[in-house]
Amino acid sequence: MAHCPKCGKKLKLTDISQFCPACGVNMRFVNFEDNFYREAKMAELTQAGMHVKVKRFKAAFIGSKLAIARLVVMLLPIVALLLPNGSVSLTLPFRTSQITFGALGIYSIFTDGTLNYVMSMAKESGYQAVYADIRNALFAYAAVAVVGVLVLLFSILCFISYKNMQKFNVVAAGLGIAAAAVAMVMIAKAVKSAGACPLMEAKYGYGLLLCIAMFAAVFAVNLLLTVKGIPVEYDEGMLERVEIYKKVKAGEIDLETLPQPIVETAETRKIDEEIAKEEDAYNKKHAGEETENVRE
Repeated sequence: MAHCPKCGKKLKLTDISQFCPACGVNMRFVNFEDNFYREAKMAELTQAGMHVKVKRFKAAFIGSKLAIARLVVMLLPIVALLLPNGSVSLTLPFRTSQITFGALGIYSIFTDGTLNYVMSMAKESGYQAVYADIRNALFAYAAVAVVGVLVLLFSILCFISYKNMQKFNVVAAGLGIAAAAVAMVMIAKAVKSAGACPLMEAKYGYGLLLCIAMFAAVFAVNLLLTVKGIPVEYDEGMLERVEIYKKVKAGEIDLETLPQPIVETAETRKIDEEIAKEEDAYNKKHAGEETENVRE
């Protein structure tokens, strides 16, 4: 059962009026002013938190020229992976396979069953060493593609931590350079082995050289972001309000003891000046009306 907020009387189900049957107070407006100021203070603090998050979100993507450059270079490694880095053609009486060391070629290998064929031939055929080299090259190239996807994800999710995500990208780009170099060696070995096999034809490609250059660009941009950081411009008083809100939530500060506005800024001073002007104009007008009434 409810109680009157002023006198504490327990209300009955039949007490449907907004006035307390005991003290007669309008229960809807008890402590209205205190509650109003409390809500205004809380709104001021929570708005500051949202403001800071939005500012950091925007800064992570377009907060500086380097941040914009990160968005530009994040796709470059994946684009470079579309270029072929060699191929192997296998012709048998009952099977013809084309293995291309490129992003599209790797995708088709995983989806059309060619990978399973290579895996089985690497264990059972008379050319186990050749198929083993091809298998290892495929896995090495797939690892480069995975790192390229990680670079893209870290760049897209940079808003999670505008201070740290570029560090993840630096590590990922470094791994991408190393993985691409290893993949080049593995592919060169596979192409050489396949070229010596009478049932296969092999060709070299140089797509991974460009991929290494693209990873290097990602590495450089994110390293500069790590060193220089991303500048974030906040409105006056917002960071101070965020710190106060943390202390209020932790119980270190009582919201009731804080002034309103909690943090005085140029904006709040301007609002106070406008309110003062309106009150002054109202008082002058009211005083003039009283003077005329006295004269009459």
